[in-house]
Amino acid sequence: MKQLLLLVVLSSVASAAEPFVPAATLRYAPTPQELMDDCRGAKKRAESALEAVARMPAGNRTFDNTPWALDQIGADLSDQTASDTFLKYVSVSSATREAGNECETLLGQFSVDMYSREDLYRALKEYAAKGEALTGESKRLVDKELLDFKRSGLELPKEKRQEVLELRKKLVELEATFGKNINEYKDFALFDLSELDGLPEDFVARLEKVDGKYKVGLDYPDYFPFMENSTNPAARRVMEGKFNDRATRQNLPVLKEVLALRLKAARLLGYPTHASFVLEDRMAKDPKTVAAFITRLRKKVKVLGTDELEVLKALKVVFEGRASDGKFNAWDWRFYDNQLKKAKYSVDNQKIKEYFPADHVTEQMLGVYQKLLGLKFRQITDADTWHPDVKLYEITDAAGGEPIAYFYLDLFPREGKYKHAAAFSMITGRVMPDGRYQRPVSSMVANFNKSTKDRPSLLTHDEVETFFHEFGHIMHQTLTRARYGRFSGSATARDFVEAPSQMLENWVWDREVLQSLSGHYSDRSKKLPNELLNKMLAAKNVNSGLVTLRQLLFGSVDQLYHGNPPSDTTRAYARLASEVSMIPMSPGTHPEASFGHLMGYDSGYYGYMWSKVYAEDMYSLFKEGGALNPQLGRRYRTEILEKGSSRDEMESLKAFLLREPNEDAFLESIGLKPGKS
Repeated sequence: MKQLLLLVVLSSVASAAEPFVPAATLRYAPTPQELMDDCRGAKKRAESALEAVARMPAGNRTFDNTPWALDQIGADLSDQTASDTFLKYVSVSSATREAGNECETLLGQFSVDMYSREDLYRALKEYAAKGEALTGESKRLVDKELLDFKRSGLELPKEKRQEVLELRKKLVELEATFGKNINEYKDFALFDLSELDGLPEDFVARLEKVDGKYKVGLDYPDYFPFMENSTNPAARRVMEGKFNDRATRQNLPVLKEVLALRLKAARLLGYPTHASFVLEDRMAKDPKTVAAFITRLRKKVKVLGTDELEVLKALKVVFEGRASDGKFNAWDWRFYDNQLKKAKYSVDNQKIKEYFPADHVTEQMLGVYQKLLGLKFRQITDADTWHPDVKLYEITDAAGGEPIAYFYLDLFPREGKYKHAAAFSMITGRVMPDGRYQRPVSSMVANFNKSTKDRPSLLTHDEVETFFHEFGHIMHQTLTRARYGRFSGSATARDFVEAPSQMLENWVWDREVLQSLSGHYSDRSKKLPNELLNKMLAAKNVNSGLVTLRQLLFGSVDQLYHGNPPSDTTRAYARLASEVSMIPMSPGTHPEASFGHLMGYDSGYYGYMWSKVYAEDMYSLFKEGGALNPQLGRRYRTEILEKGSSRDEMESLKAFLLREPNEDAFLESIGLKPGKS
């Protein structure tokens, strides 16, 4: 008996020593072979489950065993392969990243297959034909699934349906290749010390040296500070030329093929363009509505942007004198935007970032979200992760109780890691067959500067804003209470998905919140001085017209490419750059080759501005009622974050606003009076 008791104790000790993982399907150190075996095994299980749904006699069909079963199968597959595909973006091993990419492609093709199966469509229609009285989220699920099959060509003759299927599979492969080419692209420029005038000392100190020259890469932590601070226009031109020519040789032919195949598939399905196909399932509904939206905003903002551009041109003459070329170029934009803030408002971004150490900002930002949304976060110190820099947190309601969800923070750059900032939904929040609610798991990935021996990681105010934005996505993904995986978290209409996180960017412009976020790296008790804070707030709308026009440029390019694609994508981009953003594209560059959103956001980039309008409208309530108003925060959590896409997004907006939405708050946020054009 004592021996048995000892074995039980030893077993408990061993279990306690195991690193904590928030979901049984997550694992972060598989070999490439193990990853692919796991991926294929999950796919095989999903195929078997789909077969069971398809073979069921028509008379036995119920909501649970047909439409809900289809939703469960897709969500189960996503959960079971979550870490497999996620490792494509974060693994330190190039072989593992390659395997993750292969898995992601395999699953993308499986999804195409699933919604192209005639037997599954027949099964769903057999259930729908029973005419059961469904309401709310359950009715929405059946309607959306029927539309998915229709949009996959199931109403087409068999030959055309097969052609659409083959096109979709090819597109999955090409889209993955396009993104991989950007992520894996490596280039840099070498400069003498004399060519690095204007750059901060800590920036120069951390640069690697090659043959006595300083190596400046194209990743964000190198590129943006360089372009904002380098007083050498020739050096900026070199860097901008390299940055906007990333992956050109690899991706231009891929893009051309992708656009052609998307158009072909859309027309086979009966849509005039790929944009028409995509927008059918968005808030905007059609290209005409998007075009009107872009045109309306562009007209209102152009007057503001024109005035701003004249100021920047004059500033350039002050800096360069007779050496100025009299133009305002793409490589001038970030530098003179930064110099204007310094000159007119004495905003020194390098000085400001001394007050935003990454660890302090993280702690204080989490505090803001906890207070606003009625939550409690706890770091789990014995967590299993994919890199030592990564931290895992548990979410509970402020009132206590069982954990609601979990999130990871992976904030610093490393070789091969995803280059941008993003929130990845890993485990889907949803009701399981046994009635329990599955706890969601998400991860925020960013590329903030790492600490050095002299200084901790310091964030620019723009990076603090990015932090708040991406963490807004994390909240959307983890606080969901949607019943079905299809509607969980940020799986909303793509032209609404950014609105909740865009709204939360406003908190980094609130005086009280900014003070709480700040603390000098040498003494955290020293807050951002009022003098600096006042200048920052006064400079908030510097060049807001040009920034807005830049976003409208990207939306215009995306819509043009996915209407009737131009034969020369580069020439079309150059034309729109001059017309819409008013800053010409640099000769010899091909920005579209690294425009990654053309894959994941095809025909949907306008959604950033579309959702921004709604974001500012939602924030107007907090602006009036208090940025940390817990009652408003709770309503926001309940009516927006928890709902996901379980009801129409416009219904959620109205439920939170208690009125119809409008764009007045957005225009005010960029310094325009509503109605002014």
